[in-house]
Amino acid sequence: MILSMLKSRTVLFALLIAVLSVLQGFVGLLPITPINQMYIGLLISVAVVFLRFITTTPIGGSNGS
Repeated sequence: MILSMLKSRTVLFALLIAVLSVLQGFVGLLPITPINQMYIGLLISVAVVFLRFITTTPIGGSNGS
């Protein structure tokens, strides 16, 4: 099940955002202002919506069985 989830672009994108969020929160990886954080949040939202529109199959590519 986990391997099939890793084939999902949406799941991979979410994992990437989670890793970047942890790095930013604990390490301060990116020196960004609050206004730039807002733009990044908007970009992430648009990317999630885009990924949802191009998704045609459930996770794992099967009919849920």
